[in-house]
Amino acid sequence: MAAGATQAGCSRIIEAPMAPVGLSVSFDGERSSGIYPTLLNELGAAIGCEFRIQRMPRARVQKMFESGQADVLVPASASPGRDADGEFVPLVQVRASLITLSPGKAPPSLAELLALRHYKLAVVRGFTFGTAYDQAIATLRAQRRLVEEPDAAGVARALRQGLAQASVMTANIFIGTLTKDADFAPLIKQVRVEALEELGWSESGLYLSRHSLTDTDRRALRTALTQSARSGRVWQLFNDSYPPGSLAGSIRPLLP
Repeated sequence: MAAGATQAGCSRIIEAPMAPVGLSVSFDGERSSGIYPTLLNELGAAIGCEFRIQRMPRARVQKMFESGQADVLVPASASPGRDADGEFVPLVQVRASLITLSPGKAPPSLAELLALRHYKLAVVRGFTFGTAYDQAIATLRAQRRLVEEPDAAGVARALRQGLAQASVMTANIFIGTLTKDADFAPLIKQVRVEALEELGWSESGLYLSRHSLTDTDRRALRTALTQSARSGRVWQLFNDSYPPGSLAGSIRPLLP
Protein backbone atom coordinates (compact mmCIF):
# COMPACT_ATOMS: atom_id res chain seq x y z
CA MET A 1 0.00 0.00 0.00
CA ALA A 2 2.84 2.39 0.84
CA ALA A 3 4.49 1.76 -2.52
CA GLY A 4 1.24 2.31 -4.36
CA ALA A 5 0.58 5.53 -2.45
CA THR A 6 4.03 6.85 -3.27
CA GLN A 7 3.46 6.27 -6.99
CA ALA A 8 0.05 7.94 -6.79
CA GLY A 9 1.15 11.16 -5.14
CA CYS A 10 4.94 11.62 -5.35
CA SER A 11 7.43 10.32 -7.87
CA ARG A 12 9.49 8.66 -5.11
CA ILE A 13 9.99 8.47 -1.33
CA ILE A 14 10.66 11.93 0.14
CA GLU A 15 13.82 12.11 2.24
CA ALA A 16 13.09 14.02 5.46
CA PRO A 17 15.97 13.70 7.97
CA MET A 18 15.30 15.53 11.23
CA ALA A 19 17.04 16.40 14.48
CA PRO A 20 15.27 16.19 17.85
CA VAL A 21 13.61 19.54 18.65
CA GLY A 22 11.68 19.39 21.90
CA LEU A 23 8.05 18.41 21.36
CA SER A 24 8.27 19.31 17.67
CA VAL A 25 10.47 16.34 16.72
CA SER A 26 11.46 13.41 18.92
CA PHE A 27 12.68 9.85 18.46
CA ASP A 28 12.34 6.55 20.32
CA GLY A 29 14.98 4.48 18.63
CA GLU A 30 14.18 4.76 14.93
CA ARG A 31 10.57 5.74 15.52
CA SER A 32 9.82 9.43 15.08
CA SER A 33 7.06 11.41 16.78
CA GLY A 34 6.15 15.01 17.50
CA ILE A 35 4.44 17.82 15.64
CA TYR A 36 6.36 17.75 12.36
CA PRO A 37 6.57 13.96 11.86
CA THR A 38 2.84 13.79 12.59
CA LEU A 39 2.15 16.59 10.11
CA LEU A 40 4.20 14.98 7.33
CA ASN A 41 2.71 11.54 7.91
CA GLU A 42 -0.83 12.94 7.85
CA LEU A 43 -0.05 14.91 4.71
CA GLY A 44 1.54 11.87 3.07
CA ALA A 45 -1.51 9.72 3.74
CA ALA A 46 -3.78 12.42 2.33
CA ILE A 47 -1.94 13.09 -0.94
CA GLY A 48 -0.17 9.78 -1.49
CA CYS A 49 3.44 10.53 -0.54
CA GLU A 50 5.79 8.57 1.69
CA PHE A 51 8.34 10.37 3.90
CA ARG A 52 11.50 8.68 5.15
CA ILE A 53 12.22 10.33 8.51
CA GLN A 54 15.63 9.54 10.01
CA ARG A 55 17.38 11.00 13.04
CA MET A 56 20.34 13.21 12.20
CA PRO A 57 22.23 16.02 13.97
CA ARG A 58 20.87 19.42 12.97
CA ALA A 59 24.12 20.56 11.33
CA ARG A 60 24.21 17.38 9.23
CA VAL A 61 20.58 17.86 8.18
CA GLN A 62 21.50 21.35 6.97
CA LYS A 63 24.46 20.01 4.96
CA MET A 64 22.34 17.24 3.46
CA PHE A 65 19.75 19.78 2.37
CA GLU A 66 22.35 22.05 0.81
CA SER A 67 23.83 19.15 -1.17
CA GLY A 68 20.47 17.78 -2.34
CA GLN A 69 20.58 14.63 -0.18
CA ALA A 70 17.56 15.81 1.83
CA ASP A 71 14.31 16.83 0.18
CA VAL A 72 13.01 18.89 3.09
CA LEU A 73 14.51 20.98 5.88
CA VAL A 74 12.15 21.00 8.85
CA PRO A 75 11.58 22.85 11.07
CA ALA A 76 13.24 25.90 9.58
CA SER A 77 13.00 29.66 9.80
CA ALA A 78 12.99 31.72 6.62
CA SER A 79 16.52 32.76 5.69
CA PRO A 80 17.93 34.41 2.54
CA GLY A 81 20.89 32.06 2.76
CA ARG A 82 18.62 29.05 2.30
CA ASP A 83 16.54 30.40 -0.56
CA ALA A 84 18.98 29.23 -3.25
CA ASP A 85 18.65 25.64 -2.01
CA GLY A 86 14.95 25.49 -1.30
CA GLU A 87 11.48 26.99 -1.48
CA PHE A 88 10.19 28.18 1.89
CA VAL A 89 6.70 27.21 3.03
CA PRO A 90 5.57 29.13 6.15
CA LEU A 91 3.49 27.23 8.72
CA VAL A 92 3.57 29.38 11.88
CA GLN A 93 5.09 32.57 13.24
CA VAL A 94 7.82 32.38 15.89
CA ARG A 95 9.82 34.75 18.04
CA ALA A 96 13.21 33.82 19.43
CA SER A 97 14.07 35.08 22.91
CA LEU A 98 16.92 35.18 25.39
CA ILE A 99 16.68 32.16 27.68
CA THR A 100 18.47 31.94 31.02
CA LEU A 101 18.38 29.72 34.11
CA SER A 102 19.50 32.40 36.57
CA PRO A 103 17.60 35.24 38.27
CA GLY A 104 20.17 37.90 37.34
CA LYS A 105 19.41 40.85 35.07
CA ALA A 106 19.44 39.88 31.40
CA PRO A 107 20.58 42.17 28.57
CA PRO A 108 17.57 43.56 26.67
CA SER A 109 19.21 43.43 23.25
CA LEU A 110 21.81 41.54 21.23
CA ALA A 111 23.87 44.73 21.08
CA GLU A 112 24.11 44.93 24.87
CA LEU A 113 24.81 41.20 25.08
CA LEU A 114 27.75 41.61 22.71
CA ALA A 115 29.08 44.47 24.84
CA LEU A 116 29.26 42.21 27.92
CA ARG A 117 32.68 40.72 27.32
CA HIS A 118 32.21 37.96 29.91
CA TYR A 119 28.86 36.84 28.48
CA LYS A 120 28.75 33.52 26.61
CA LEU A 121 25.87 32.16 24.58
CA ALA A 122 24.95 28.49 24.01
CA VAL A 123 23.09 27.82 20.76
CA VAL A 124 22.01 24.96 18.52
CA ARG A 125 24.38 24.64 15.58
CA GLY A 126 22.45 25.29 12.35
CA PHE A 127 19.65 27.37 13.86
CA THR A 128 18.96 30.81 12.43
CA PHE A 129 16.51 33.51 13.48
CA GLY A 130 17.29 36.24 10.98
CA THR A 131 20.15 38.53 10.01
CA ALA A 132 20.63 40.16 13.42
CA TYR A 133 20.91 36.75 15.06
CA ASP A 134 23.32 35.43 12.44
CA GLN A 135 25.57 38.48 12.78
CA ALA A 136 25.63 38.21 16.58
CA ILE A 137 26.49 34.51 16.38
CA ALA A 138 29.35 35.21 13.96
CA THR A 139 30.76 37.87 16.31
CA LEU A 140 30.51 35.63 19.37
CA ARG A 141 32.14 32.75 17.49
CA ALA A 142 35.06 34.97 16.46
CA GLN A 143 35.44 36.10 20.09
CA ARG A 144 35.26 32.51 21.38
CA ARG A 145 32.16 33.36 23.38
CA LEU A 146 29.92 30.82 21.69
CA VAL A 147 29.07 27.28 22.81
CA GLU A 148 27.58 25.38 19.86
CA GLU A 149 25.59 22.23 20.56
CA PRO A 150 23.97 19.67 18.22
CA ASP A 151 20.51 20.08 19.81
CA ALA A 152 18.52 21.91 22.47
CA ALA A 153 19.30 19.23 25.04
CA GLY A 154 22.99 20.05 24.65
CA VAL A 155 22.19 23.73 25.19
CA ALA A 156 20.28 22.87 28.38
CA ARG A 157 23.28 20.90 29.68
CA ALA A 158 25.63 23.78 28.84
CA LEU A 159 23.47 26.26 30.75
CA ARG A 160 23.10 23.91 33.72
CA GLN A 161 26.88 23.40 33.88
CA GLY A 162 27.55 27.14 33.66
CA LEU A 163 29.42 26.92 30.36
CA ALA A 164 27.28 29.80 29.06
CA GLN A 165 25.02 32.40 30.65
CA ALA A 166 22.14 32.22 28.16
CA SER A 167 20.77 30.88 24.90
CA VAL A 168 18.71 32.33 22.08
CA MET A 169 15.92 30.24 20.56
CA THR A 170 12.16 30.05 20.68
CA ALA A 171 10.96 29.30 24.19
CA ASN A 172 8.71 26.46 23.05
CA ILE A 173 11.72 24.53 21.70
CA PHE A 174 13.68 24.90 24.93
CA ILE A 175 10.81 24.20 27.32
CA GLY A 176 9.64 21.32 25.15
CA THR A 177 13.12 19.79 25.41
CA LEU A 178 13.08 20.07 29.21
CA THR A 179 9.61 18.52 29.32
CA LYS A 180 10.74 15.48 27.31
CA ASP A 181 13.67 14.63 29.61
CA ALA A 182 13.06 13.80 33.28
CA ASP A 183 16.66 14.76 34.06
CA PHE A 184 15.92 18.33 32.97
CA ALA A 185 12.48 18.63 34.59
CA PRO A 186 13.78 20.49 37.71
CA LEU A 187 15.13 23.24 35.43
CA ILE A 188 11.69 24.23 34.13
CA LYS A 189 10.94 26.42 37.15
CA GLN A 190 14.28 28.23 36.67
CA VAL A 191 13.70 29.20 33.03
CA ARG A 192 13.47 32.92 32.32
CA VAL A 193 12.44 34.16 28.88
CA GLU A 194 13.27 37.73 27.85
CA ALA A 195 12.50 39.48 24.57
CA LEU A 196 15.41 40.89 22.57
CA GLU A 197 14.94 44.20 20.76
CA GLU A 198 16.38 42.99 17.45
CA LEU A 199 14.33 39.79 17.25
CA GLY A 200 10.68 40.22 16.34
CA TRP A 201 8.14 37.80 14.94
CA SER A 202 9.16 35.86 11.85
CA GLU A 203 7.84 32.94 9.84
CA SER A 204 8.83 29.34 10.47
CA GLY A 205 7.97 26.23 8.56
CA LEU A 206 10.02 24.14 6.17
CA TYR A 207 12.04 24.30 2.99
CA LEU A 208 11.42 22.13 -0.07
CA SER A 209 14.57 21.32 -2.03
CA ARG A 210 15.20 23.02 -5.37
CA HIS A 211 18.01 20.51 -6.03
CA SER A 212 16.37 17.12 -5.53
CA LEU A 213 12.59 17.52 -5.85
CA THR A 214 10.85 17.65 -9.21
CA ASP A 215 8.69 20.68 -9.88
CA THR A 216 5.61 18.48 -9.72
CA ASP A 217 6.50 16.95 -6.35
CA ARG A 218 7.47 20.30 -4.88
CA ARG A 219 4.23 21.89 -6.06
CA ALA A 220 2.12 19.07 -4.59
CA LEU A 221 3.91 19.27 -1.23
CA ARG A 222 3.73 23.06 -1.13
CA THR A 223 -0.01 23.05 -1.83
CA ALA A 224 -0.76 20.44 0.83
CA LEU A 225 1.39 22.12 3.48
CA THR A 226 -0.09 25.52 2.79
CA GLN A 227 -3.60 24.09 3.13
CA SER A 228 -2.65 22.46 6.45
CA ALA A 229 -1.49 25.82 7.80
CA ARG A 230 -4.50 27.76 6.50
CA SER A 231 -7.00 25.19 7.76
CA GLY A 232 -5.64 25.49 11.31
CA ARG A 233 -4.34 21.91 11.46
CA VAL A 234 -0.73 22.97 12.06
CA TRP A 235 -1.73 25.27 14.91
CA GLN A 236 -3.95 22.52 16.36
CA LEU A 237 -0.95 20.17 16.49
CA PHE A 238 1.00 22.74 18.49
CA ASN A 239 -1.87 23.33 20.90
CA ASP A 240 -2.41 19.59 21.36
CA SER A 241 1.28 19.12 22.22
CA TYR A 242 1.89 21.99 24.65
CA PRO A 243 0.19 22.92 27.95
CA PRO A 244 -2.46 25.66 27.62
CA GLY A 245 -0.94 29.14 27.54
CA SER A 246 2.66 27.93 27.21
CA LEU A 247 3.07 29.08 23.59
CA ALA A 248 2.32 32.76 24.23
CA GLY A 249 5.18 35.02 23.21
CA SER A 250 7.10 32.38 21.25
CA ILE A 251 4.78 30.95 18.61
CA ARG A 252 1.46 31.85 17.00
CA PRO A 253 -0.52 30.92 13.88
CA LEU A 254 0.13 32.63 10.57
CA LEU A 255 -1.63 35.93 10.22
CA PRO A 256 -4.56 35.85 7.73
